[in-house]
Amino acid sequence: MQGHVYEKQGMCSSLRSGYESGEGRVIKNNPSIISIVGRKGSGKTRLLTALLESLTARGFRIAAVRHTPHSHRLDTDGTDTALFSAAGAAGTALAAAQETALFLPAATWDEKTAVIGRTFAGCHLVLMEGGMQHGLEKIEIVPDGAAPLCGDDGSLRACVGRPRNMSRIPCFAADDIDGICAFLEARYLKPQLSAAVMAGGKSSRLGRNKALLQLGGATVIEHVIATVSAFAAPVTIITNSPEHFRHLGCAAAPDLRPGCGPLSGIHAALSQSSTDYVLVKSCDIPLIGADHLHLLCSSYPGHDITMFKTSRFEPLCAIYRRTCLPALEELIDHGEYRIIDLFPTLDTHVIRTDDEEPFRSINTDEDYEIIRQRFEKC
Repeated sequence: MQGHVYEKQGMCSSLRSGYESGEGRVIKNNPSIISIVGRKGSGKTRLLTALLESLTARGFRIAAVRHTPHSHRLDTDGTDTALFSAAGAAGTALAAAQETALFLPAATWDEKTAVIGRTFAGCHLVLMEGGMQHGLEKIEIVPDGAAPLCGDDGSLRACVGRPRNMSRIPCFAADDIDGICAFLEARYLKPQLSAAVMAGGKSSRLGRNKALLQLGGATVIEHVIATVSAFAAPVTIITNSPEHFRHLGCAAAPDLRPGCGPLSGIHAALSQSSTDYVLVKSCDIPLIGADHLHLLCSSYPGHDITMFKTSRFEPLCAIYRRTCLPALEELIDHGEYRIIDLFPTLDTHVIRTDDEEPFRSINTDEDYEIIRQRFEKC
């Protein structure tokens, strides 16, 4: 599978948008698919339409799918696309003035959801009306006082109505569209984010632990922890010397595959994370503040890596998904320790900026003095 880089315009004038040129680089978002289910006449279409309107107004791209258990051709016999299919086409499409209709063979449920996921890869979420008998996560509309049809289904995530004996999941009134949208937003559109502060560098050129250097009355690592804590929790320090940081009150985790440079730290952060996404921030670059982290945190869901690019990639202020682990481990197993080698096989979302100064790294005494003076002016 080919990877890609998708770039997004940021909030400040120095950021610019566009697509990173290169083969196979397209938007790919892997949206969750949520079924809206219930008895016939329960109001599935009405609820789904209301959710579409509200979530779209909040700035999300939501796709809608109508599931039917009946077997019939969507493409009419005798049309050109049907003739193409009969001639052996793997799939056909009708490109009309304002929309495109796809006709793709999909016999099994897994094939159908795979087609839906690929087709709506640029969306944040797919809402499907129906599909009760299948394994998708679902929200059921239940008449007041009735028992849910999916009450024993482990994929039932919420109910609309006042069902009996359903205290284990959230239940919403039929007109509580804001409440249902907030539930969808928290669970599927804004996944939980933890943070990992990298404090394991050898500091060979500087000759002392850069994480414990003083900046404006506190240490570098204290400033970094305070910055990331506003966006993610919990915060873990990635270090092989936890005794240096016990006073900070954060959990510490060592490299699981030491000796691989920053790749070891990223691997440790993802391997030991309790969340699907991890904000990785190195103590080497303490000038990065809330504005930059806000940009990262506004666009990471669905991507394997979300990161900045100045004149070069900035992988030590980035958000990584646990889906990166197999590719990370493959690189380490083969003795390949460049983070950039992750990109060809992963969905990498890049935010470009012309301002390189916040990414200045502490490598030498001169770097430290420049950063100290810049920090005191902020």
